Amino acid sequence: MTQNVTRKARAIEALGAGLSVTDASEKADVSRKTLYRWLDDDDFKSQVLERQNETLERVSKRLSALALQGLETLSELMTSDDESIRLRASSSVLSRFTEILELLRLEKRLEVLETEVLAKNRS
Repeated sequence: MTQNVTRKARAIEALGAGLSVTDASEKADVSRKTLYRWLDDDDFKSQVLERQNETLERVSKRLSALALQGLETLSELMTSDDESIRLRASSSVLSRFTEILELLRLEKRLEVLETEVLAKNRS
């Protein structure tokens, strides 16, 4: 029983880290069939999803830190003596800024739509 728990834990860790079922089954030393059977179990699936969310949270924090470094680098490049470097850095900043603005607008529109749907469902 303990060996099965350990295998399940390894499978959860592997799937939570984004490995495929084939790779996760190898890491856990179980067959793909067994892993698919475990994935049919709500508790197991819930643990995998929780582990995936934890992984995504760590990745998100790391990317945020790297984004700040990237902004600092772009800021420095925008003061370069080389005009082509300044132009590319500026273009990159403006492009990303435009993308972020669009995402924020879409988020706002989605919030409005969700509010409207909830209001309609209540009535």
